[in-house]
Amino acid sequence: MINNKEEAIMEEKKYKAMIISVGGTPEPIVKSISHYRPEFVSFFASQDTCDKIADIKRSVKDTDGLDIKSELTCADDVNDLRHCHDKAKESVKRVMDKGYSKEEIIVDYTGGTKNMSVALALASITYGFCYSYVGGTQRTKDGVGIVQDGHETIYDSVNPWDLLAVEEKKKISVLFNQYQFKAAKDLLDGLVQKGVEGSPIFRSLASLVDGYYKWDLFRHKQAQDSFYKGKIDDILALSKDARIKAFAEATKKNLDFIKELTEANGQIFLKHILDMYANALRRSEEGKTDDAVLRLYRLVEMIAQERLLNKYNINTSNVKEDQLPDTVRDCFVRNHKKDDKIKLSQDASLQLLLALEDDFGKSYEKQEQRFKELQNKRNLSYLAHGFEFSEESTYDKLKKFILDLKSFNESDAPVFPRLEFDD
Repeated sequence: MINNKEEAIMEEKKYKAMIISVGGTPEPIVKSISHYRPEFVSFFASQDTCDKIADIKRSVKDTDGLDIKSELTCADDVNDLRHCHDKAKESVKRVMDKGYSKEEIIVDYTGGTKNMSVALALASITYGFCYSYVGGTQRTKDGVGIVQDGHETIYDSVNPWDLLAVEEKKKISVLFNQYQFKAAKDLLDGLVQKGVEGSPIFRSLASLVDGYYKWDLFRHKQAQDSFYKGKIDDILALSKDARIKAFAEATKKNLDFIKELTEANGQIFLKHILDMYANALRRSEEGKTDDAVLRLYRLVEMIAQERLLNKYNINTSNVKEDQLPDTVRDCFVRNHKKDDKIKLSQDASLQLLLALEDDFGKSYEKQEQRFKELQNKRNLSYLAHGFEFSEESTYDKLKKFILDLKSFNESDAPVFPRLEFDD
């Protein structure tokens, strides 16, 4: 008899199909089918228990008026785990071929031999089904035998991925903290698809991780959209994991940084410089020295561009002749004017700052030879014009050169938080 609590569960979650391993005692199976009332059952039986299927269906119909459709998969050798696993996969396939979603399927592994139960669990676990087991308070053989008829108890809604998610979360942490954002997001999406406990939090985290992936590619508007989609405030309100809350809080602060980048409308500001610097640091942490050097080299140009634009209103992509000092005007027009526009390279931008007697230009002049040497090494790399790899010493020297220019405070650069889960 189904009690009020069972009725509430049935009303909340309706299973339309079952996969059931069949043992020598049919009563637990009858109890399970009567409880869930599926429309289709895939029976997984042995040669010794195949003949019990008809009795089980008849008993369910006589007791509850339930006329179920079913298919049978029979294991020939219950002592061969590999064979049982192959047959269990067939049993699972029979249900999947009917078009049922994973939310509509429940697996009952109560009956059958130990090999059959293990095989059914292994064959079905990757789908994210829920599991059911029929136990009881009274057993034969002084409490160590089978459950006595009439004393069966159903334990349902057990998702094994709630247990396996512990290891998945460890992998997610490692991947994110090594800047493997896409792989981390794929694992989070997988936990959501398998319906593990806390799926709404994992869904939000997947969006936040996607935001950091987009940010790392300088897709600032897309990153902002993913952060909004992640519903940071919901994570802070619902999560009981202190480390996840800390991650969400840090992301909320980073969202303010991203907003400023997206609102720049193509104009370069200090935030862009800080963002490029932080990106270079991440590439160095990954061991991608060539990528890190390339970003630092670009950073020197960005610093000059930002300085010229925001202090002198000079756009290096379209410099007006009257913005050029007399000392360099003719030279710049002759060497950098094309299609009626004066466009400045990195070196030209730095030289213009020097001609304007800018403090940054003067600081650069003092270290110009040092930069030229680093520039030459960069030009020889695979990512520039040569066939050499950048050494870590080149990265270290270029980084120090930039910091010595004192055009920004290193501590202001954005930091991607670490993603950790409570044990």
